[in-house]
Amino acid sequence: MVKMIPPDERSESTDSAPSVLDISDESVYWSDTDVSQSDGSNHPKTIHFLIEIIGATNLCMRDDDLIPNAISWKNCEMQPYCIVKRGFNVLHKTKKAEQLGCNPIWTFATSSIFVLSLPVKELASLNHEKLSFLVMAKQQGVQMIDRTNRSILLGSVQLDYATILSQWCDEKRVEFPLMNEVNEEEGFRGTLALRFRIATKSDIEFTHTLNSKKTKKKIREGSKRHLFAEEAVTKAVLKDRQLASDSAHDDTESEQSQSKRHLFLEEAKTKTTAMTDRQLGILTTEEDETIVAGSSVLNAISSTFRRNSCFDRNTGLTKFRVKPNPDPKQIEATTFMSDHEIKNETRQPSQFWCEVGSGNMGKVYLEVLSCHDLPNMDLGENWGNLTDAFVTAVCEDGVVQTAIIDDELSPRWMPWVKRAFCFNIKHMTSMLYFAVFDYDLGFAHEPIGRVAVNLSHFKQDTVYTLKYNIYNAANVTERTNNGAITVRLRVEVRNEKAAYIAALQPRPKTYVNVEKEKTFRVVRYTCFGEYDNEEDFDVTIMRSYVNEIFGYRRMLNYTVNNSIKSLMFWRGQVRVFVVMLPLHSLLFFCVGAIIVERPYMFPSLLLLSVPWILLARNRISRQHPSPWRRCPSFMHYLRTLLGASPKGRERIDAYEGWEKAEEYEENIKKQLEEKQEFAEKMAEKLQRLQELGDDNIWTQVAGNVIPMDVFVRLGRYQTIMGGILKKMRMVKIILSWEDSILAFWITAVFLVIGLVSLLFPWPLILTWTGRTIIWGLFGPHMKIVDYILTSKYKSTDNKVETSIIFFDRKEKLARMRREEAVKLKAAKCLRFGKFITLVPSFNLVRHYDHPLPESTARPWRKILMAPDLDEASWLPHQQLCGTIIPRPENLAMLNKEESEREKIQIKEQVQSLLKKENFYGEICFFSMNAPLWRSVLSYCLTLNCLELNGPIRAFSHFS
Repeated sequence: MVKMIPPDERSESTDSAPSVLDISDESVYWSDTDVSQSDGSNHPKTIHFLIEIIGATNLCMRDDDLIPNAISWKNCEMQPYCIVKRGFNVLHKTKKAEQLGCNPIWTFATSSIFVLSLPVKELASLNHEKLSFLVMAKQQGVQMIDRTNRSILLGSVQLDYATILSQWCDEKRVEFPLMNEVNEEEGFRGTLALRFRIATKSDIEFTHTLNSKKTKKKIREGSKRHLFAEEAVTKAVLKDRQLASDSAHDDTESEQSQSKRHLFLEEAKTKTTAMTDRQLGILTTEEDETIVAGSSVLNAISSTFRRNSCFDRNTGLTKFRVKPNPDPKQIEATTFMSDHEIKNETRQPSQFWCEVGSGNMGKVYLEVLSCHDLPNMDLGENWGNLTDAFVTAVCEDGVVQTAIIDDELSPRWMPWVKRAFCFNIKHMTSMLYFAVFDYDLGFAHEPIGRVAVNLSHFKQDTVYTLKYNIYNAANVTERTNNGAITVRLRVEVRNEKAAYIAALQPRPKTYVNVEKEKTFRVVRYTCFGEYDNEEDFDVTIMRSYVNEIFGYRRMLNYTVNNSIKSLMFWRGQVRVFVVMLPLHSLLFFCVGAIIVERPYMFPSLLLLSVPWILLARNRISRQHPSPWRRCPSFMHYLRTLLGASPKGRERIDAYEGWEKAEEYEENIKKQLEEKQEFAEKMAEKLQRLQELGDDNIWTQVAGNVIPMDVFVRLGRYQTIMGGILKKMRMVKIILSWEDSILAFWITAVFLVIGLVSLLFPWPLILTWTGRTIIWGLFGPHMKIVDYILTSKYKSTDNKVETSIIFFDRKEKLARMRREEAVKLKAAKCLRFGKFITLVPSFNLVRHYDHPLPESTARPWRKILMAPDLDEASWLPHQQLCGTIIPRPENLAMLNKEESEREKIQIKEQVQSLLKKENFYGEICFFSMNAPLWRSVLSYCLTLNCLELNGPIRAFSHFS
C-alpha cells in the first residue's frame, strides 16, 4: 500500500520531521527509530534515495507510424517536464523546463531533486513495483492534448530499486533511453539523465525546504542560516572523528581518552550554538531602502537644527561632529572631536569585524580608514548636500560594504562603525578589489573610483597602511583621478609552502551573487571599472586599444635598444653592495662563446634564456627606488619551498625612496618622450617627401558610403584586438613580475628543464631527429602511404560518419558542462540572490595600482588587526561544490562519506534479509501468483545486483 504526504501537509509539518516521499505504511522520517533494530544493530530500517533529474536530450514526438511528426509538433517549442511514479501513484513532478526546446535541463528552480523513502524489506521483496520516470511536454502557446485529455508522453524510463542501489547509487550521471508506454524501445525517443545516491539527514532537510511552498526569500534566509550551522557541525564532527580514530588504535579506550572526547563533544555543541547565534551580516546596499530613507529624512531634519561644529575654549580648537555617529560607549567624548583627534581615533583598532569567504589557505584582514578629496556627486552643494560615501570590497567569493558617511568629501570611518572585514582566501594570487560609491535612494549608486590590489606582494606578520589614488577605470588610456583612499591591510597564510604549490593549479572561476540589481552594478563596477563591457563597440575602448598597442611598441623598442647597448658596452646592470657590475654582459659573452664553439648546445641554452630574462627583470624590479614597486625575489620563493624560514617582517616608512623614485620615473618618461618626438619628426619628414614626389595624376574619386553594419564590424574588430591585448597583458604581468608567483614557477620550470637538458647527448639527438624527419616523412615511400590513406578514407560517408561521432562526443561533454553550470547557477541564485558577477582571477588591465609614498608598513603586533572571529558577524560562503546538492567543500566531503556509510549498511541489511530461510518461503509464495521463471529470475537478479553468491542456492532450492 502506497502512502503519500500531500505537499500542503508537508509544509505545515514540524521542522523536526522533514517531509519526504513515503511509500510504505511505516514512518520514513529520520529519527532514532530509523537507525535501531530489534536485534540491537545500527542498520537503518528505511532507505532514503536522493534522486536528481538532470535533463533530457533529443526529445521528439512520434505519431502512430513511428515517424517524427514535425508538422503537428515543433520540437523547438517544447516545454518538457518529468513525472515520477510508482505504479499509479505520483511521487514527484518537476516544473516545466525554463528554456524551450528538445534538450531540457531541470534545476533547483524547477524541482529537479527529491527524496524517495522505502523500507529495506520493500527493497528485498520481489513484488515491489518499479520506479517510472515519465517525460511529458506541452507546446508553448498551443494547447496540445491527446484523446484522453492529457499532456503528450514523449517517453518513459522504468528502473528497479535493487539495481539503483547496486549499480547507480554513486552520484554519477547515467543516461537512459526513453521507451514507450509499455516499456518497449520503438525507435529513438531521446535520453533521460539521472543521478542517485543515499540521502543523508541534511539532504532530506534541504529537499524539504526546497520543495516546500514557502517564499524564495524565506528559503534563502533559512538556507544561509542552515548552511553556516551545518558547516559548524561539520568542523565538530571532523574533530570528533579524529579523536575517535586516535583512540581506536587501542583495544580498550582509556578513561582519560573517554573524558577528553566527552569534554570535546560538549565544547563542540557549545561552539556550534555560538556560531549559529553569530550575527548574520548584510550588505549596505541590500538593506530595505524604506528604512534607510526614513533614517535619512530624520537625519536631514535634525541636522538643520543641530550644529556640526563647536569651539573648545580649553584647547582653542574647533571640533567637528563625528559621523556617522559617536561611540555608543563614549557618547559625550566622541560626539565632537578635533581634526587631529578624529585622525588618531581612526587609526585605533576596530571594534566590530565581519568574516566572509570560503577559502582555507589564509586570511586577509582589511580596514577601510578614510577617503580624501572625493568629488561631489550630489546636487545642492551650497546647502551642504555632499557625497554620501561608502566602500565596497570584493575578494574571491566574498563581498562586503562599509557604513555610509553622509555629506562628506573626505570621510573617515571610526573604529565603532562597520569598516573591518576578514576574507578567507584559497589562492595566494587572488586580487582584492575595492571601490568608493555615492549612496543614492531610488536611483543607481554613483561610482567614484576603484582600486585593484595584488595580495601576492605583501608579506606575513606585517601591517600595511596603504593609500591609493582611485580611478574610474584601469583598461583605458584616459582615466580620471577622483581622489584617494586609505586602508589598513594584513595577510595571514597558514602554510606558505602549500600556498605556493597550490598556485600551480588552475584558478577556478569565482562568482558572487547578490539580491538587488543596484548591488549587482556596484559589485560589477568594483571588479571591472567603468568600461566593463569590452565586447560591444565603444570609441573610448577602441582608441585605448590602439594607443596601448603603440605604447607596447614604444616600450619594447626602448627596452630592446637599452638592453642591447647595456650588454654590448658592459654597462652596470646588477648592484653588488654599492657597485653596479656588468654581470649580464659577462654571462651573455660566455653563452655566445659556447654557442660558437659548440652549436649543438643551442637548444639547452635557448631554454635557459627564458629564466635568464625573467631573473633579469626580477632584478630590475628589485632595484626600483620605491619599495612599493618592488616584487618578491626569486630566492624568497625558493627558500620557502625548501623549508627555510622567510626573512624578518617588513618595515617601510612614509616617503621612503620617494625622491629617487620620482627621479627614476621622470628619467624613463623623458627618454620615452624623446623617442616619441624623434619618431614623429621622422614621420613628418617621410610624409613631406611623399607629398613632394607624388606623381599620381589620375582623377580622385570620393570614397564609398559607410556601410550600415559598420558598428557590428568595429565591434568584431574590437573583440579581436581585446583578445590579442589580453595575451599581451598576460606576458606583461609575467615579465614585470606583477604576478610574482606565476613568474616564479615559469622561471623555475624552465630553469630545471634547461639544466637537465645540458646532460642530453645533443649531437646524437639532433642527427637522428634530422634523419627521421627527412627519411621518414619526405622519402619516396610516402607515395605508398598516400595511396593507403587515400584508399582508406576515400569514401565520403566514412569521413562524415567519423566526424559525426567525434562531434557527438564533444557535444555530450559540452552538454555536461552546461548542465553543471546551469545547476550551480540555480543553486547560488536560490541561496544568495539572482544577480551574478564573475570575479576576475587575473588583473589583465593596462594600468596597475601601486601604493602612494605616504603608505607605511610596520611589524604586526597582536593588539592590532587580531580580532576574535567567533564574536564577529559573518556573511554566507558563496563557493559551493558537490554533485547533486552543491555545498561548501568540507560539508560536501562529510556528507558524501555519510552517504557511503549508509549505503554499506543498507547493503548489509538487505543481504541479511535475503539469507534468511523464511525469505525463501516468500519466493515460493510469489511463484504461486506468477510464472516460476519470473520469480527465480527476479530473485537471482536481486542477489547479483547486491553482489551475493546466491543464485546457485536459489536454483537448487527450486529444483
